[in-house]
Amino acid sequence: MQIFYYFCTLNMRNKVFILLLAVLFCACNTTKFVPQDKYLLNKAYVKCTDDKSVSTSDLRNYLRQRQNTEILGFWKLQLDIYNTAPTDTTTKSKKRLAHNAFKMGEAPVIYDEELTSISMQQLRQQMNNMGYFNAKVDTVKKIKNRKVNLTYLVTANEPYYVRTYTVDIPNDSIRLIAQSDRCVIKPGEQFSTKQLDEERERIATVLRNRGYFYFEKSMLEFTADSALGTHQVDIRIHPAEYILHLDSAALQRLRTRFYINEVTFKMDKPFLRKNTLRHACRIREGQRYAEWRVERTYARMNALAPVKYVDIAFTPVGDSLLDCAITVSKGRLNSISAEVEGTYSAGDWGVAAGVNYSNKNIFKGAEVLSIGARASYEWRSDGGRAIEAKGEIGLLFPSNVKVSIAYNYQQRPSEYTRSIANAGLGYMYHKPGSRWTHQFGLIDINYIYVPWMSDEFRNRFLNRSSVLAASYDDHFIVDWNYLATFTTFDPRHPHRSYLQLGMRAETAGNALYLLSYMATLPKDDKGHYMLWRIPFAQYAKGDINFTYHGVITPKHHLVGHLGLGVAVPYLNADVLPFEKRYFGGGANGIRGWQSRTLGPGSFRNVGGAYAYDLQVGDIKLDMNLEYRYKVLRFLELAAFLDAGNIWTIRTYDSQPGGVFLWDQFYKQIAWSYGVGIRFDFSIFIFRVDFGVKLHDPSRIAEGKQWRTAHNGLGWKDDMTFHFAIGYPF
Repeated sequence: MQIFYYFCTLNMRNKVFILLLAVLFCACNTTKFVPQDKYLLNKAYVKCTDDKSVSTSDLRNYLRQRQNTEILGFWKLQLDIYNTAPTDTTTKSKKRLAHNAFKMGEAPVIYDEELTSISMQQLRQQMNNMGYFNAKVDTVKKIKNRKVNLTYLVTANEPYYVRTYTVDIPNDSIRLIAQSDRCVIKPGEQFSTKQLDEERERIATVLRNRGYFYFEKSMLEFTADSALGTHQVDIRIHPAEYILHLDSAALQRLRTRFYINEVTFKMDKPFLRKNTLRHACRIREGQRYAEWRVERTYARMNALAPVKYVDIAFTPVGDSLLDCAITVSKGRLNSISAEVEGTYSAGDWGVAAGVNYSNKNIFKGAEVLSIGARASYEWRSDGGRAIEAKGEIGLLFPSNVKVSIAYNYQQRPSEYTRSIANAGLGYMYHKPGSRWTHQFGLIDINYIYVPWMSDEFRNRFLNRSSVLAASYDDHFIVDWNYLATFTTFDPRHPHRSYLQLGMRAETAGNALYLLSYMATLPKDDKGHYMLWRIPFAQYAKGDINFTYHGVITPKHHLVGHLGLGVAVPYLNADVLPFEKRYFGGGANGIRGWQSRTLGPGSFRNVGGAYAYDLQVGDIKLDMNLEYRYKVLRFLELAAFLDAGNIWTIRTYDSQPGGVFLWDQFYKQIAWSYGVGIRFDFSIFIFRVDFGVKLHDPSRIAEGKQWRTAHNGLGWKDDMTFHFAIGYPF
């Protein structure tokens, strides 16, 4: 309740208080504000009685009236909030309470027979559009306790199919395009008006890309003849009727291919160099007009960091020329952001603060300069403390080349002091219109320097039998990495299901090892080549992340995530650098565990100052399933189930039970479940997740891996709160 109390103290406390009341009294009278002579539309179903291929969820979009929004298919939370409003609003406090309830809630949907009739017409029309010309729509209405359950029964009957497709267009260019192999309409396929429209759009796009500036898809029409008695349709494409009545000048414009005469750039106050704009522009003087060049120019110029928006306008000049005027509007060039957060991990409390500055046009060529700094302080449960400070400077060029340098300082007075210096050069490539994005880390150099270490820490870790020995020596990491991302998300259709795929490959030390081998350079006492008398890491690492966002309705989402990572040290390294190893748990992983407290395998953290450093691995598996429900514009609820773990790829004495074995790993998968609440503040989402351990592999040896009340399920050891920004996946 402390969390809710905190939010109740914000400016929206009255609204949140009403929400809590609605949750507590959700069983209130749902017909409270329904007039006596009316009925509440309790349910509105769509069922297809004879064709399972017809999507009833798509047909629901054509209903003119639906029931109130529901959670989990039965709880009308927003209606319950609305019904918390008092009917007596004579006092100021009751009037305010009613106002907030009406604003946050949702008024009851009153059953309307006229809208039902319109919905039936819409359903029949949509079935016709899909080729079901003989479809029938009936309704079944059940009334109880002033509530109506309404079912639309759709009988599809046999669909119609395309028998012939005829191109009746006198213009040779258009006729050849319509008859090409890329034609969307195929004889033998089921009739669909959607395909007819796609074919018109395809023809118009091809013509505009060939210079026919004035051509639009509305200039073409289809005639469909289904009066054959055989459930077949003859389709004919022909010019629209109004085209036949255009004057000779208008017809000539339609037949003319246009060329670009002059390209000019307009800015209120010049903020970008003309060379930068010309490089991003794909429209050139003397070129034939092509719509794809216009779209490519929009994409490339809008991608320039200091640009707010772009407008491209064409003006006819003479009979076949176009002047192109490109208006570029300046966006916000400088931005500063700061964050402060509290942390809790494995019994240790801490505080962290960071600041970031960005200049999106530092050299007047759309170069983005970013500077970031962050510091944290942690009180250790063993009486010590931990300090970390880091800074980074990056410069991203409009050619998508990025140069960056960073420095990280770590001080643990009872353990060690460590510094990590980094320099990188990368490149990003994205073809406009493509669903793929490619990022190349051309070179990334890390130098890890450990100037001081306590004797206790050294005695424990700096011996050959310890998994972390090499991780706390001074060492170089010179790696190359590649990241490919793919998404089917379409911003034009935000309520459609989509998937995201990310694949990352990283390797380090190969070129250095080859040069060292060819030069027969000396090795250290562990048999490793060195760079300036410092060992360098050599490994290969691969990660894949797959996320599916299933949109049940615009407010109900089911999201699944699978993440797998494997890293292997070889030749010049016996173990991965600590910075490159995987860890389990956390707000974006298995949420029944705090970050870095899960695994590897069935490894049991029995306490001690350094157990935290042992909970790392070379293999990682994350599986997540999350249901999300948008209750209000700013409020979202979630329920989740997580599974996964980390493992080592080799057996290490200091991590018993941590190695990956094919006949054991599935028994060592950790499971957790929980609920979450998200607050959408537009510019970011604040998330609170409450996770509970279900299967704890570290307790396999004692037979208490399934966490139940019988096995000692407790608040301290098995339940975790996570506070984070943004979605976990």
